[in-house]
Amino acid sequence: MQQNRKAASRFNLSDIITGFIGGVLWATVAWLAYFFHFTDLSVADFILRSWVWMPWADSWAGELVSILLVGILSVLVAFLYYVFLKKSQGIIPSLLFGVALWVLVQIILAPIIYGVDSAFQADRNANITTMCLYLLYAVFIGYSISYEYQQSQAYQDNT
Repeated sequence: MQQNRKAASRFNLSDIITGFIGGVLWATVAWLAYFFHFTDLSVADFILRSWVWMPWADSWAGELVSILLVGILSVLVAFLYYVFLKKSQGIIPSLLFGVALWVLVQIILAPIIYGVDSAFQADRNANITTMCLYLLYAVFIGYSISYEYQQSQAYQDNT
């Protein structure tokens, strides 16, 4: 019984898939927001073009590689959510996690990345768009991981 409970409380394949799919999905939505001029910073500007100065990084291939890299980085974000907030219920912990991610990326990391403006330099529309994207992303990750954890705990309690 103890071994089954321990197995249910591990970061598993569904959490990895949730992180990857969440990253790819919301990075794609972020690219669409860039495409439709809601923000002036594309996914590739932040992820790839800040450290790769090759011609392909300015093309659709650069955007695609960046979206996939966000999916991979998102597995780490999902792991962090799992470690610290998996037992939380409701939307508030996910929203706070999204705000923390936005602050980390847009205010702390952006100024030290070449060619990327921080939230203080971006216009209001860009900040609102990116904040909404981070909130939606965090709710996606948070609800998925918390739900999976709650379901596995309920299953373990019934066996």
